[in-house]
Amino acid sequence: MSQAGHLPPLHPLFRYRPIVEDWDAFVDALTRPLPHTVWAHPQRITPQELQHILAEEGIPLTPLPWHPRAFRAPANTRPGRTWAYKVGLFHIQEEVSLLPPYVLAPEPGERVLDMAAAPGNKTAHMALDMENRGTVVANDVDPSRMRALRHVIERLGVANVSTLIYNGSNLPPQVGSFDRVLVDAPCSCEGTSRKNPEVLRTCGLTVSLEHQRLQIAMLRKAILLARPGGRILYATCTYAPEENEVVVDAILREFEGRVRLLPVEIPGLTASPGLTEWAGVTFHPDMPLTLRIWPHQQDTGGFFIALLEKQPQGWRRLPPMPRPIQDVWPQHVVDPRPWLTFLRERYGIPPHRFTNYLFIRRSTKTLYLVPKDHRPPTTPSPDAVGLAFLHVKARPPKLTTAGALMFGRWATRHTIPLTAHQRDAYLARHTVTLAPEQTASCTRGGFVIVTYRGFPLGMGIYRPGPPPRLESAFPKGWMRG
Repeated sequence: MSQAGHLPPLHPLFRYRPIVEDWDAFVDALTRPLPHTVWAHPQRITPQELQHILAEEGIPLTPLPWHPRAFRAPANTRPGRTWAYKVGLFHIQEEVSLLPPYVLAPEPGERVLDMAAAPGNKTAHMALDMENRGTVVANDVDPSRMRALRHVIERLGVANVSTLIYNGSNLPPQVGSFDRVLVDAPCSCEGTSRKNPEVLRTCGLTVSLEHQRLQIAMLRKAILLARPGGRILYATCTYAPEENEVVVDAILREFEGRVRLLPVEIPGLTASPGLTEWAGVTFHPDMPLTLRIWPHQQDTGGFFIALLEKQPQGWRRLPPMPRPIQDVWPQHVVDPRPWLTFLRERYGIPPHRFTNYLFIRRSTKTLYLVPKDHRPPTTPSPDAVGLAFLHVKARPPKLTTAGALMFGRWATRHTIPLTAHQRDAYLARHTVTLAPEQTASCTRGGFVIVTYRGFPLGMGIYRPGPPPRLESAFPKGWMRG
């Protein structure tokens, strides 16, 4: 980009000039740094509290006009390095990437498939919107990217997720039917060039056509796995019609009369309707119900979304609805009473906080927390189910960091509140010297829940001393945020 408002004809994005309103504004937006977008954890902090906490860290937040708990932060700030991020009070996610969970709008108790889930941002957003109830099956073909997803759901305390490592376009019917399916399809990623300019080196018509076959296959599979009346959201972060309208058009024609596009209305969001034609090809007449988001419309990346609904008629075979987890794995469901007694006696956590969950033990070391209405797939078998929350081999048992972040706010015993200086030392895995009044709820040494201003930070080991000390048990892999 040699000057504002100018792209040379050989630039990979130049071919979109005929479909971009205000081309100069579009090109200018591509040259600006992308603002951060953050959203408040709905079960841990109010949007107002988050705004106050990050203001104390020198990060001013501006509310998004269309999302009730999301904010924009200046591009020159680093919200991911703050203490509040490290302990899961909020998450960072590009603004347009908030659209798929927001539009798909899964509800508590439903069964949802995230077909290409890694690195897990949309998975976690949907799971928390569902209030940690029901089922989110998070699938991805790349095992290394699934490790990032597991970290996201641990930090945010997500218990209603089963993970699969599988080619999404080939998922068998035995994976079960879904109320909602998200296809955040692998694409040429042109819309992410503001944060990763390198993508422009590998995009173009040839690359888009290479992606198209997989995208159609994934969207086809999503429709087959949805229940009648279920909703499917197709999304990409590219401008290419070959990966957007062409894909949706192919599916609408293949499933004519059995799938329909739904209108997407997002008050406060500026967007453009999907194209009616491209390269001499006229699309399905409902294509303007899809949405295109261009970077200059609200200072974001580029995005495309289409919301479809599976009609009740015309289907010869439908995937079965899987059984609840207690019927699928009865041998792994354990009696919660001894563990609830321990948590009440050690930390004062009331047993009723676990009413909606089962305790699952798939190994000798760890108990996992899973909602009672969770319906994991049986084929293929999940590689992980629920949230690891209690290490039972330790003596006494030790809450995981994820468990402490999720339930520590209700603890009344063996908790240690820290000052701001001590908080930073703890998160850096340093040992902290304590004042006597900070140990008032502790009757003996050992594992304790560490807090700051009422927010759980994780686990530590209390040494009575003298002097009394706290050894940090904050995970090493979480330190950098």
